[in-house]
Amino acid sequence: MGSHKLMDWDMDDEPFVLIGMHSTIEPYRMAYFINKHLKVSFKRQDRDQDITLKGYVAQFPVYHYKDNDENASIYLVPNHCRAQIKSTASAGGLFQVNQMEQIKTTLIKEYRTVDYFLKIEKDPEAFPLKKMLSELNEIPPVISVYPTDIAVIKNKDYLIFE
Repeated sequence: MGSHKLMDWDMDDEPFVLIGMHSTIEPYRMAYFINKHLKVSFKRQDRDQDITLKGYVAQFPVYHYKDNDENASIYLVPNHCRAQIKSTASAGGLFQVNQMEQIKTTLIKEYRTVDYFLKIEKDPEAFPLKKMLSELNEIPPVISVYPTDIAVIKNKDYLIFE
């Protein structure tokens, strides 16, 4: 049986808004504060965002909220996490010892200084972005909030959370 190939076929990307946030608190506390101040209900997904990198797998916790009023899915994900990498060391004898070393890794390398991302799966023109930015800025542990430029991100696949 012959095979069929689709040439020059691009799927239309779903429009989304990506908000960068700076804060020093843990992801579960950030979700709590956003829930409290914005009157939403972020819940941690059962599966983390697993990113396979050089010799290790980084697991980023993902929090999800479905906004029925705006018909938008909103995701909260930290940009940094600690991953464990195996390293083999010689103990000076016949046997090698496997050691676990912790490293800090980043989800979106183009925005290394950003601590959290809010991904809003909705057309930017149809979502009240300024209102959300001002509400997020009022949260005490949040240092700053701003929309990011999606065009500079090389690995947009890292932002697919479903």
